[in-house]
Amino acid sequence: MEWPLDSLDAVGFDLDYTLWDQEAFIRTFFDAIAVEFGRRLGWGGPHLARICRDTLLRIGPAHPRLFDQVLQQLGAWDPRLVAELVQRYRRHRPPVQPYPDALPALRRLREAGMRLFLVTDGHAPVQRYKAEALGLVPWFDQMVFTGDFAEERRKPSPFPFRLACARMGVDPGRCAYVGDNPACDVPGPRSLGMLTVGVATGPFAAAGAPGPAPHLRLGALGELAGLLAGAPARSAP
Repeated sequence: MEWPLDSLDAVGFDLDYTLWDQEAFIRTFFDAIAVEFGRRLGWGGPHLARICRDTLLRIGPAHPRLFDQVLQQLGAWDPRLVAELVQRYRRHRPPVQPYPDALPALRRLREAGMRLFLVTDGHAPVQRYKAEALGLVPWFDQMVFTGDFAEERRKPSPFPFRLACARMGVDPGRCAYVGDNPACDVPGPRSLGMLTVGVATGPFAAAGAPGPAPHLRLGALGELAGLLAGAPARSAP
């Protein structure tokens, strides 16, 4: 299926697992806290780090109770410790890198005259740090961090997508949205008439992941270049 580029004015993106490997962020956090928390819990740091990585692989980094699961695995669950881990995680600031094909994909879209926007869930200060540290901010006309809003206005609600379009002054029906998680990244954009594009990266890479199927599905962002091949360049608005 060809991407009808001439019918689009803007392309939006999810952040985690779409433009970069969120799991790498979590792994660096586990490595950073392993020695301290291992000592506090009576475990060696390497052992704790291994338990954390094994739990991450078993339940997936998108699990909403990842730290609960880790502590339960250790027989050390405590709500105060979970809260401390969450707060430490939100302050974690490791060096990060986008997927190798992410910035070239954004550049190619810019060259084709597209406006670009970002809609991402998660704790807003952490997501802002990621966007800045990944070097993504200069590429986007609008960035919507849904953690700034009440839960009912986050994905899969159409609200953040509608907001991004309103800020750019573009018709949602002339936009596409690219994301990795069908359950979060398809319903909202599709309800507004956007073209939905799935990218098979991260924990939802396997076909048949829960959620509605996107209109198009890519193996990686690098395939955007193939979809754009032969499309005439347009002047950026």
